[in-house]
Amino acid sequence: MPGRLDGMVVLNTRPARQQARLSALLEAEGATLLSFPVIEIVSAEANPALRRIAGGLAQYDVMIFVSRNAVDGAFVFIDAAAVPAKMRFGVIGPSTREALTGHIGDPGARLIASEPYNSEALLEADDLQRVDGKRILILRGQEGRNLLGDELAARGAAVDYCEVYRRELPRRDFDAFNRLVAAAFPTLVILTSNEGMHNLFELVDDTAAGRLRQIPWLLISERMRESALKLGHNASIIVASSASDSGIRQAICDWANQR
Repeated sequence: MPGRLDGMVVLNTRPARQQARLSALLEAEGATLLSFPVIEIVSAEANPALRRIAGGLAQYDVMIFVSRNAVDGAFVFIDAAAVPAKMRFGVIGPSTREALTGHIGDPGARLIASEPYNSEALLEADDLQRVDGKRILILRGQEGRNLLGDELAARGAAVDYCEVYRRELPRRDFDAFNRLVAAAFPTLVILTSNEGMHNLFELVDDTAAGRLRQIPWLLISERMRESALKLGHNASIIVASSASDSGIRQAICDWANQR
């Protein structure tokens, strides 16, 4: 029985450690996957501030992890056994919850999450409406958005940020992409951040960039659509309703069915 994505060649640009499940889901639908990470995730280097936070978790009521990378980066410095039993956990996305469970076990009723999986939705969670006097630790990457912290502080919480990883442009020459696509050029590109979108064009030559602008892109927000248009994209744009692997797979399949 043919798959819904037979004949499609999909360029997966997610960071290397975040590609496997999404690629497997799309391959199961018949697509051919090309791996081309456009962001490299690097754990933060140990420093006194990180050590203070790791040793002072008892002062916090809630830890919020903005991504799977934030979970993995945090537990480089945090001993899971030192996390207080009373701690609540805010997460953005099912993969973030999965990563957290891998480190501390099932958080159960201590978990705070909301759909769709973004900062705006998490702020709508009932458990984050009345936070006056609470201490909240937000674990994130370098130069992350301040929306969560600003809004929670406005609600009366004392908010600290902890940057546990950074995103870097991979070190790769133009030939790496040209070799990857020599047998078959992508028919669709998956891009899950504005930073990744810009990085892609740092990693390909002008000829490849021109071709990439003429094929469909899967994005995860309307904000990204605006950035894509500013970069000169001139083909179909698919905006997934969820940044999860299953949400991206469903968005691509729905689009393919309507073609």
